[in-house]
Amino acid sequence: MLIIYGLYRWKPKQVAFRNDYCLPCGQMRRSVQVRTFNAGHIFYIPFLPFGFWKRWLGTTCGRDPHVSTKTRRGFKWAGFFILLLFSGAWFAPVEPDTQVMIWIFRLAAPVAAILTLVHLLLTKKEPSLKERLATVQPAADTICPFCGAQLLMMSSQCSCPSCGVVRN
Repeated sequence: MLIIYGLYRWKPKQVAFRNDYCLPCGQMRRSVQVRTFNAGHIFYIPFLPFGFWKRWLGTTCGRDPHVSTKTRRGFKWAGFFILLLFSGAWFAPVEPDTQVMIWIFRLAAPVAAILTLVHLLLTKKEPSLKERLATVQPAADTICPFCGAQLLMMSSQCSCPSCGVVRN
């Protein structure tokens, strides 16, 4: 039986903005905090309210700016060792019904393992998110980027009097 389920996000409202480092884009970008009312659904009928949730989104890509889309280096090393194991097909006996698969493993796995090792040795380790965030200058806007009103200084934060957005 097929069960269709998911999450509805209603009434998105921008509540804050900041300068941020976006990992999917690979550059410094503006991020916006969006507040939504979330509810779970089954067969498109909402039944379980989760309440109000806030999340940061990049203004360019629309994704979470701190979630990487690249394969982590540890997984690449694991893939290299798995390819080395597949390269052991040279020691497997060749039977008539599995002859094609064994020869594919015998030829492709060592080549892929060598290419993966070359890639791992030639690429530098990327800086961490913390190091990248240290290079980002905080937002210093005096005009609201959403409605164009003058931002008001309230204690340590600036906020927009017309739309309520906070500068982080």
